[in-house]
Amino acid sequence: MRGADAAGLVLALPSKGRLGEAAAGFLAAAGLPVFKPNSRQYTGTMPSLPGAQVVFQRPLDILNKVMQTRADIGITGLDIVREYSEDSADIIIIDRLGFGKCELLLAVPEAWFDVTSIADLADLSLRQQWRGERLRVACKFNNLTKNFLYAQGISHFSLVHAEGALEAAPRMGYADLIADLSETGTTLRENHLRPLEGGCILASEAVLIGNRRALRDAPIKLEMLREMLELIEAHRRARNFVSLRANIAGASVADVQARILEIPELGGSKGPGVVAVASPPAAKVKWFEANLLTPAHKIHKTMQLLRTLGGTDIIVTRPHYVFEHESATYRTLEKLLEKTQAEGHS
Repeated sequence: MRGADAAGLVLALPSKGRLGEAAAGFLAAAGLPVFKPNSRQYTGTMPSLPGAQVVFQRPLDILNKVMQTRADIGITGLDIVREYSEDSADIIIIDRLGFGKCELLLAVPEAWFDVTSIADLADLSLRQQWRGERLRVACKFNNLTKNFLYAQGISHFSLVHAEGALEAAPRMGYADLIADLSETGTTLRENHLRPLEGGCILASEAVLIGNRRALRDAPIKLEMLREMLELIEAHRRARNFVSLRANIAGASVADVQARILEIPELGGSKGPGVVAVASPPAAKVKWFEANLLTPAHKIHKTMQLLRTLGGTDIIVTRPHYVFEHESATYRTLEKLLEKTQAEGHS
């Protein structure tokens, strides 16, 4: 496996688990499936992006690989990035991907009836301080937890690092409360724990990260990354739209266009496309096909409005991609790299 100093783009992906499955499905849906020769290998390719290489790692190792420029980009959790890349100016978040969502939150035993909010926890911390005691917080994300508690005015506490299941810590007596990741809250409830109101430390999700140094002066890598981002962005945008085609009788293209534009709701994304239908020479009625790109949640209403114009043979399709004139995600990346480069020359 070549490192990130090679010409081609090197992408680090989660090797297994729910995040790994979600990342593979997300990329495949965007037209970027990953080929892995067998389940035991830790390398792969992306056939639709020739020259790109894939390496499979654990989420924390993905961040480390990108920090060390052994990978150019990677998909990992925002929680991992925020916790472990504080001191790295090279790590940039290129895109938030919208899957793998969870919350890093504070949870207390259900028996703590008088502690329901972060303000209550601050009061409890003061009372314990007066008694010469400290709140003990079991966590795996020390930096995030510590900084959050300080920001809430809670400074008298001890962090208890644990590698196993944190939910057992209060019951076993080596911590008073926990700071842990939760997707649905089910595991917390099953262990008789309750999230604190205002106690969400971080709303996390999968993110695409990159290394400034590895990308800044690498035009081949940037062009491959541009293609990747274009496909991802256009596919995500397409989820919000449907394409409606309808046959409408009229005198001319201009006539049908004008009738459609009289109804603001039929304006579509950029206006209706209208073309003449090739009818037999002896046909008494002229038909025209109207094509609209409209928000997905307005399918039925748009269809009904087309009917009021005499629309028939109405076909609804879902686009796989909807491209804009440029990729906003890639443009943001360019600005980040330009800013960094200018800082380097100042």
